[in-house]
Amino acid sequence: MIEINNITKYFRVGFFGIKKNAVDNLSLSINKGEVTGFFGPNGAGKSTTIKMIVGLIKPSSGNIKINGYNALDYKSRNRLGFLPENPAFSRGLRGIDIIKYYSKILNIKNRNNDIESVLNLTGIYYARNTQIHKYSKGMTQRLALAVALLGNPEILIFDEPLSGLDPIGRKEFKDIILHLKEKKKTIFFSSHILADSKELCDRIAVLVNGKLLKNDSLPSLEKEANNFYEKIDDSANLEYKNPLENYLYSLMINNNNNK
Repeated sequence: MIEINNITKYFRVGFFGIKKNAVDNLSLSINKGEVTGFFGPNGAGKSTTIKMIVGLIKPSSGNIKINGYNALDYKSRNRLGFLPENPAFSRGLRGIDIIKYYSKILNIKNRNNDIESVLNLTGIYYARNTQIHKYSKGMTQRLALAVALLGNPEILIFDEPLSGLDPIGRKEFKDIILHLKEKKKTIFFSSHILADSKELCDRIAVLVNGKLLKNDSLPSLEKEANNFYEKIDDSANLEYKNPLENYLYSLMINNNNNK
């Protein structure tokens, strides 16, 4: 449903405005009905890629298509929900005010039913009449997810959806993603937390220094990880117990020029 074709995004940095690639010639397909995890260390270019997908910034070169439309065309976002990394809302408003505002902008039919549905699904219904500045990090994240789910979009883009949540919040948020997975939603989410890979994903893409290192199905990567694990000396001091996590970590650390 999403085709990323040879996109590069550079920014000018420093006094002399030297070009620095945040994303370097990236090509990636996000398949319908699958959950694709986009993994990489901080600064790998994950958020930049997501911002290009949802049309917040333009690629320096290359193009992105969503359901056949260019990502810069508003039609590409008609069936897309987006959860940013650090959602923020106006202080003083209640959660229900935010939801009603966005549902009106989206011109959603059966608005009241849809609002109640997303608030219940995200577990924030109880706080709908609470002012936003009284929300915790997890509650704000849930409200932003409820906004992303308005109108029952086919494609969901989440930027670090589990970042900053406590263990209970992470578990509950994962359960919501798994519920959406069961409904065959197309989900693309970024993360630097390798434990999220096996539990949530059908496919995993690994980005380091703006370059794509891996893009494969979970079973294929698990097979590679097991082969990798068998070659490791028993006395090696591994970062993780799970073979897949160790394999992904090894890919990142061995290809990271910013160590």
